[in-house]
Amino acid sequence: MNSKTNSTPPQDLRELAQGIWLCFTQADSHLCPLPVAGPRLLVFDFCRGGRRAIPDGPDCENYALVTEGHAAVSFAVPDRPFYLPGGRYEALQLFIDPDAVRPDSFLTLMGLEINGIANYFCRNGVHCCPMSSEITKIVDELWLDAEYAAPGELRYTAVRLLYELLRLPDDAEAAARCPAAQVDIVRETETLVLGDLSVRHTAKELSARFGLSESGFKLYCRNVLGEGYLEYFRRRRLERAAELLRTTTLRVQDIAAQVGYESQGKFANAFYDQFRSMPMEYRRLSK
Repeated sequence: MNSKTNSTPPQDLRELAQGIWLCFTQADSHLCPLPVAGPRLLVFDFCRGGRRAIPDGPDCENYALVTEGHAAVSFAVPDRPFYLPGGRYEALQLFIDPDAVRPDSFLTLMGLEINGIANYFCRNGVHCCPMSSEITKIVDELWLDAEYAAPGELRYTAVRLLYELLRLPDDAEAAARCPAAQVDIVRETETLVLGDLSVRHTAKELSARFGLSESGFKLYCRNVLGEGYLEYFRRRRLERAAELLRTTTLRVQDIAAQVGYESQGKFANAFYDQFRSMPMEYRRLSK
């Protein structure tokens, strides 16, 4: 998967017309603010990597999980940031405020009636389906050309994506769905553990904290994060260690302690398993 450089902002927002925006989103956090304000904001996600948990239904009792290679259509919940399980999300997002779009907008002139599209896709809550090969091609090509894409090209792409989305089978629903209680527990777990990686929290400890069995807690994590509890937080610890090796002059033993390893030897072994490189070699090669 091709990515932008680290200097790229998490959300590169382009206004296409009044009430219509296209956003190149590459977030590296488990919460990401809505880049556009509006009481009734229609969001089209074309996911290239990671996952986003989308409130499903007016009471938000369930969440749909849009993942790599899938498209989703939903209404954003005002003043609620996007929750990105796993702390990563890369997607082309189209935002439309149906109440702000002008009657003579480029979408209308191309035969795309916004309220009709909203009613078609969101009549039963969040709509999610696999992207067709043509949609994937359009998204990838635009992603690679994002820096140089002219406004006219962006508008043309938005029209193409909407028409291709409308061409997909109506029964192509393919989103995992989780109760809000599960998502809330995993989100709280992420906040707690990632807030201080030097502290080790066992699955047994956290399951007791939430009044769950250990197996039930681990299942929640796998459902929402797409990885097991141990695998996910081990990866996040080591990714943080790699960042510290690249960006600081801290000693390896101090970095190990910051990410929850009391033994430098165990840290070095775990780091090698993740990156196929020892910590000092990784630091030297990253300079």
